[in-house]
This record gives sequence, structure tokens and C-alpha cells, in this order.
Amino acid sequence: MILTITFNPSMDYSYITKKLILGKVNRVENPHISIGGKGINAGRVASMSGEDVILTGVLGGENGQAILNTLINENRYQLEFKQIPGNSRNAVTIMHDSNTHTELVEKGIYISKEIESQFYDHLTNLLLSNPIDVICISGSANSDNEDFYCDLLNFLRSKLSDEFPILMDISGTQLVNILKNKKCKPSFIKPNTHELSEILNDVFETTESIIAALKQRLFNGIDLVMISRGSNGAIVKYQKQLYEVTIPKIETINTTGSGDATVGGMAYALSQGYSINDSIKYSMACGMSNAKIETNGIIDLSTVNSLLDQIKVKKVCD
Repeated sequence: MILTITFNPSMDYSYITKKLILGKVNRVENPHISIGGKGINAGRVASMSGEDVILTGVLGGENGQAILNTLINENRYQLEFKQIPGNSRNAVTIMHDSNTHTELVEKGIYISKEIESQFYDHLTNLLLSNPIDVICISGSANSDNEDFYCDLLNFLRSKLSDEFPILMDISGTQLVNILKNKKCKPSFIKPNTHELSEILNDVFETTESIIAALKQRLFNGIDLVMISRGSNGAIVKYQKQLYEVTIPKIETINTTGSGDATVGGMAYALSQGYSINDSIKYSMACGMSNAKIETNGIIDLSTVNSLLDQIKVKKVCD
């Protein structure tokens, strides 16, 4: 059973237009509306893959109720969200000018120290009452605590073993602080090349530069590090072994949520006990399948299965 934690779910509105003209009225078709939140998307993909999934996190206000109602109607998960004051956020994506994405994303519902403490109690009850074998922590958190995710990881490691699979798909200061955390580490992270540049304050455009970056001490202690490279595949570090992952060219419709689908696929593969090669392939295939679908956080299993043999995982020798 997989548990995903999402502190900033959203109502997602996606608009598609050939051209976006700043400072002018842009008339567009009605948006495609879906439920967002990186952990929700990852959980949906894990559920569509065939695993039992618990979704938790925080929701509030009218948006929170709309999100919850939609998830209830999906009838896929055990829903264990904690209701808190405030209103869950909106996120707007405009796809325009040859697949350029412009996003307007609200900060989201505020998580105070008191709510943080209450959520730990909520999480403890979930861990005690459910046979969870993988945890995914994904997305942002609107908190004044720059060590919000460090504190959460430390709390989980205090309840679980150091080997328990905890996947974290976060970015910015929160990710940097996780990497510097000396108490414990997540099992998996998935920064893209842009996020890697932010972490290390450098530019990483070549395979060789990414491989060199992954050998830095900052990534020690994390079993699985995946650097996603969009259509160029990924570079993966598993324990001390590095892999170059190449993927076939596909026609994409909407790449928003593909990273979340990749994480959901990895959570499923780890829960099922896949080998590292098969885990990487399944994870990448889920991300690619999502890119071929209009709605975020959705996969087509027949597409996933057809892509598996086309994804190549090659060991990189020192």
C-alpha cells in the first residue's frame, strides 16, 4: 500500500491557445479543469497501475471541498485528508506559442506550526492502522518553516526504519535543506536539470556534467536520485551505480504532471519489488504516457507497457 502526502492540492485550469499576447484580451476555449497537487497525481498513477493508495494532506474551504468531492467520485483511493482553515489553491496553466507553458500558481493554504503538529498526530494514526510500504511526499507547502520537509522526514524516520522507502518530489530551499540534513535522508528524489542547477548554482547541459554533479557529497545517503531531462531521458544514480536512460520520441499533448506520473510509477515499482532497471523503465514509461494525455496525472497502461521495451537503461562506467 502506498501513502502519498500533498500539502498543496489545487484546482487546475488548463488553457490552450496558439498565441498569447501580453497586455491584450486573449479569447480562448473554456479550460480543461482537473484536480492538481503533485502527490495526488502520483497517487492516481500508482492506483491506475494496480496498487492500493491512501491520499492524505490538507484541504480547506470551497476549493478543498470541490477537490475532495472529485476524488471521492474517482473512487480509487482511501481518502484521509485533514481539513484545516483557509481555502485550497487555484493553479492556471496556459499552453501557447509552440508548446510554451505559462503558469499562475497561488501560494496555497497556510500551514501553521499548530497545524503541522496536528498533522503529525494524524500521520501517526495512519501509519499504525494501515499496511503502508511506500510513502510519497510531493509538492510545495505554504509554511514559514524552511525546514518543514526536513522536520517531516525526521518525524517519519523516527517512526519507521532508515530503509523504509520514502520518496520526496520537492524543490527549492526545502530540497536543499533536505540534502543538507545530517539526521536522515529520503530514499528517492527527482530534480530536473533546472532544479539541479538551482541546487548547485551551476549549469548542467551535458550528460558528463550531470554525472559529475551526482558524485558530489551532497547526494550521499540517498539510494535513488533521478535527474529528469525531458525528451532526453534521465540520468539516475542508484547507490554507487550511475545509469543513462534514453527514451523514444513521442508526440506530446500536455507534459504538465508527467514528473508526478514518473514518481507515481516509481512508487508502484518499489512497492512491487521491481529490479532497479525495471523500476526506472516503469517510472519513465508512466511519465511519457501522461505526456500523451490531456489530463494531468493520468496514464494509459497499454501505452505504458508498449513503451517499456523502447526505454534503454545503460550503466555508466567511471
